[in-house]
Amino acid sequence: MISKALNSNNDIFIKDGKFSTVTKGAQTVQHLRTRLKFFLGEWFLDIEAGVPYFQNILKKPFDIAKVEAILKSEILNTPDIEKLTRFQSSFNGDTRKLTINFDAITTFGIIEGVTINV
Repeated sequence: MISKALNSNNDIFIKDGKFSTVTKGAQTVQHLRTRLKFFLGEWFLDIEAGVPYFQNILKKPFDIAKVEAILKSEILNTPDIEKLTRFQSSFNGDTRKLTINFDAITTFGIIEGVTINV
């Protein structure tokens, strides 16, 4: 399957006046990044889609174990991702920035060093 490539702002990436595309492992990572930035209830046509940021993550007290479990589940429920082989997260309380870094086995092979800020 081929998808349009997205830039770091999740806008369609155009190079030399043409849409860029991604396939296989790069497409899986791009799909995952999009899924992890999608808030539960954000899309009116499917209010069950998305990550429960307001409902479970952006709450006090911050429970890193619960957050990791939610994000791991979202990663593992992404099409073409078969298994997580490494998962790390770090939370900066001052900037309220959560960074996850992981390696995974996909239907296309191994992807390593994926870093996503959520």
